[in-house]
Amino acid sequence: MWFNKNDLTYFPLIRRNDIKGYVLPHAGTKYTGHIISHTLRFRPKMYFTKVCILFSPAHKEPNVGKHYHEYYVVQKSFDYICRNFWNLKRELNYIPYNVDIDNISINLNDTLVIISADFSHHLSLKRAIPLENCAAHSILQKYLRPKCCEVIDTKKQFNKLNKIIPNSWTYQWVGRTRSPGEEGVGYLSFLLRDSQKIATPDGLFVTAYDTAMRSRECLGIWFTKHHPFTHKKLKDKIDDVIYKAQTTSRLTGGKYLSSPIYGYSISYLYEEDTKKFIRGWHGIRGDAFYLPDVFLEHTFNNGKWINDYELKQNLIKEWPIDNNFDMLETLEKLSQKAGTNTIATNYTLYSSQVVHYSL
Repeated sequence: MWFNKNDLTYFPLIRRNDIKGYVLPHAGTKYTGHIISHTLRFRPKMYFTKVCILFSPAHKEPNVGKHYHEYYVVQKSFDYICRNFWNLKRELNYIPYNVDIDNISINLNDTLVIISADFSHHLSLKRAIPLENCAAHSILQKYLRPKCCEVIDTKKQFNKLNKIIPNSWTYQWVGRTRSPGEEGVGYLSFLLRDSQKIATPDGLFVTAYDTAMRSRECLGIWFTKHHPFTHKKLKDKIDDVIYKAQTTSRLTGGKYLSSPIYGYSISYLYEEDTKKFIRGWHGIRGDAFYLPDVFLEHTFNNGKWINDYELKQNLIKEWPIDNNFDMLETLEKLSQKAGTNTIATNYTLYSSQVVHYSL
């Protein structure tokens, strides 16, 4: 069964003015229901009457009635959540775009756009995780040339859409999971947000990436009433990060200095009055700080951190099924990062808006 409404879960909605679309997986909802539900908790405030779904079919002929499953799963899931979780009453016009044969012409004014895409197929965790991490940052940078992007099923949807959306529309990585089995399928999800208007942040981090999508430097700055945000402080931080990425590459131990820096990301951070952590959405500040994408790259859905040594030795075989995030190991990691001997239980959560620039 490709779609079962019982696989979808209600999450309290987070409404944003700037959401223009999504990247959602298209495998059966038995495996993708949680990540689809998690991603569609982010509800756009924009008025839309059309939903354009870009997909690339694996089969030559439709394999779910008259539809390809790459379209069917996304359309059925989105429509169910719209009607039952968002309580949307108006009629919607769903527009399927098979990127292999259709010429894409979209009026973006009242259209929500969705890319249907899965990720690594039938690879071990040892191989899949680093390739998917690289591919995710390639999507964020709209730079799909690294070899790791071959794990995207497929790049064509992104290449097609990136040609027609405004430069101010940026991807934000918010979800990651995987099907059962030692050689499963990876599922990643993204928001597509308009970054024309950025609210004054409570803090920000700048991360520089090279052409292989390796993070080479990442530095942040926090703001207070007596130390407010200014564009000069932002520019100084960008210049500092790019210089250090090119000359020391702290995050790679000084390696890859011959590889050019491709671009950088700015994560604007906004303090939230909550302790309910949402993986992929929240950064967490305790004794130290972790950005939201750190959790997508380095933790399972249950909060357990992925041990790099065990991963490289192929000792971790499967992605855990549990989706209840336990904060304990994260708090321990924050204390270790800060060099303290005690585990702080007080922490602050930050939502983020991320923008990306090439040099």
